[in-house]
Amino acid sequence: MISILISTYNGERYIEEQLDSIFAQTYEDFHVYIRDDGSSDNTCSVIDEYIEKNGVYDMISFEKGENIGFCASFMKLLSQAKDGDCWAFCDQDDVWLPEKLEYAHQWMEVNDNSKPLLYHSGFEVSNEDLSVRNVYPRSDFDYRFYNSITGNIFFGFSVVINGTLRKLLLKASPENIKYHDWFAAMITAAFGKYHLSTKIEAIHRQYEKNASPLYFFKKIPHGFKLVAGEKFYNMQAKEFMRLFGDYLSPKDRKILEWFTADRYSFKNACRKAFYRKRWNPQIKVEIILRGLMLFGFI
Repeated sequence: MISILISTYNGERYIEEQLDSIFAQTYEDFHVYIRDDGSSDNTCSVIDEYIEKNGVYDMISFEKGENIGFCASFMKLLSQAKDGDCWAFCDQDDVWLPEKLEYAHQWMEVNDNSKPLLYHSGFEVSNEDLSVRNVYPRSDFDYRFYNSITGNIFFGFSVVINGTLRKLLLKASPENIKYHDWFAAMITAAFGKYHLSTKIEAIHRQYEKNASPLYFFKKIPHGFKLVAGEKFYNMQAKEFMRLFGDYLSPKDRKILEWFTADRYSFKNACRKAFYRKRWNPQIKVEIILRGLMLFGFI
């Protein structure tokens, strides 16, 4: 069984369309867990009406909660969804194509489930009304543990994980990680296996209020936060070291230590800023990252 996790927030416009696409899946052994993160619009009413209209009381578990932020909300959902073989993160305003879960389940079935496994669906990026759609290119970036410390090539709305990865991810304290999908990526890069599918399995809706930092210009505010003193790279690295540092290879642990120091060290900053391997697949982001590293913001 696959547990589908949806954290909603002011998503009244598109949540019904997303639920329709979920219930049109060719893989039918799933349960939907929805947690509303303190919406101020009619999202909760729309979901209640959907459950009643379609008679899916036994297939949707719905909790109306207070606003705790989407990362903490997804982590809470992951904790509550105890049953299943796989867990699929889902955005409230996307559309799934019919075989999305089927493809993920097939890949999980032929891999070693004792290791953390992460399946990433191929997807199209669309405008708000889905009238313009473009395939988001599959990343060929050499993604390893060292560059997972500074970036994530996976998007949560396309991620399916296995039980081993779920168990390890739930060890993290939500207040100590930036994004649940990013921390899952770090665990996978260190200890597991991932698959980037070339099949188009979802449509990701991009518009002004969408929170996904998909493109370069949507990442800029994160850079400003770093300059202003927010140390989320350092915070997340410390959390990974606390939980899994003893299990890393000596080389990976040494690189992780570069990001856990509490005080600025010019020597350490140069190690990061002039490291011979790439930190990020996007050259613009790479340049900015190295500058932030050199001046002690990362």
